[in-house]
Amino acid sequence: MKSVIKIIAKISKICGSIGAPLPFIAGVIIFYEIIMRQFFNRPTLWVSETTAMLCGACYLLGGALNVKNDAHVRVDIIYSKFSKRGRAVLDCFNFCFLALYIGVMIRVIYPYMMQSIKLNEHSYTAWNPMVWPMKILLFVGFILVILQSVAKLIEDLHMAITGKEL
Repeated sequence: MKSVIKIIAKISKICGSIGAPLPFIAGVIIFYEIIMRQFFNRPTLWVSETTAMLCGACYLLGGALNVKNDAHVRVDIIYSKFSKRGRAVLDCFNFCFLALYIGVMIRVIYPYMMQSIKLNEHSYTAWNPMVWPMKILLFVGFILVILQSVAKLIEDLHMAITGKEL
């Protein structure tokens, strides 16, 4: 079980590492747009959609790493009052809601993604980039989050039952 959890954690780290520099790249691209627009009066067609896609990819690739690092938003004023074992019990309870949300998202996204691939969907803007790769990434991002969440659930269950870390 530990080896499966380590593999999932490794995948989360790799995806998070891929996503981490994307906002910086988006910032550079925005800077380029500002220079082109303000100094050369040559606005671009592609910068707005590209930066949205880069930041979206960062968010989707970083979600699983966020779960792995236990870095999501919560009310720490209450959560920090519990022992490690108590926090593990709360996290197991919270997993039920997370799994429901992620399950619904995956169920909704999958046909949406498949239709986009089948139609070779584009954005229908002046630049008109393909959007199906982002829809694949959306699906993959949610799969990564649920995998990492299940790995965390296993660790939390072990802590809740035995009082020891896995």
